[in-house]
Amino acid sequence: MTVTPVDPSRRAPARLVRAYPLTLGVALLGTLVFAAQLAQPAVLGALQRSPDIVHGGQWWRLFGALLVQPSGWGQFAYNTLGLLLVGAAVERAYGRLRWLVVFLASGLAGSAFMLVLEPAGSGGGSSDAVAGLIGALVVLAWRTGRPPPLPALLYAVHFAVYLSVLAAWGVLAATAAGTLALAAAAAAHRASPRRPLTVGLAGLVLTAAVVMAATGDAHGAGLLTGLVLTVLPLMRPPA
Repeated sequence: MTVTPVDPSRRAPARLVRAYPLTLGVALLGTLVFAAQLAQPAVLGALQRSPDIVHGGQWWRLFGALLVQPSGWGQFAYNTLGLLLVGAAVERAYGRLRWLVVFLASGLAGSAFMLVLEPAGSGGGSSDAVAGLIGALVVLAWRTGRPPPLPALLYAVHFAVYLSVLAAWGVLAATAAGTLALAAAAAAHRASPRRPLTVGLAGLVLTAAVVMAATGDAHGAGLLTGLVLTVLPLMRPPA
């Protein structure tokens, strides 16, 4: 009997799904909801954060707001990229349950933060939850003394710098600062010893979290939630 060998390229997607089921599953769910949002704008109205959470008892919006992207394609692409790059690294290190706790808790913290600051406002997006995953990745790097994988490192640095500058000085300054930060992070990854790089990353993300929270940016709440949660003994990654 002749056995036909399986093409390794066909096994790769299955291996990815087995390795990162939550990261890929949440990214797929978000993509499907975004497609539905584009096809039918009422989806956005039904799921995004709004005063109806408090006044109408529509609690599901706290979770639904993590799946819609009110700012459109740019928000969707940036958040999905972060979810895939950072989420995969966090899921591999922490496991599925801790990943899910960090993702949901950070996203809910961001929504709650904005409900307090802007009770009459609306909005949504997965970036607060992605921010929490970045916080978890930073704590992991601090503990192990090893920097994250380069793609996740670059995304985390850009996220922290771009959004911090955006809140204070606008898009042009944030774009310039984010680009310079990417170049600096790539150079540091090549040249710096591991410990100084992880210390610098931790300092950058913690500073960004405080600045964003102080300026009323919910991403700061997401970052702080991810940082604080994964410092707790119960949230330590498996040995």
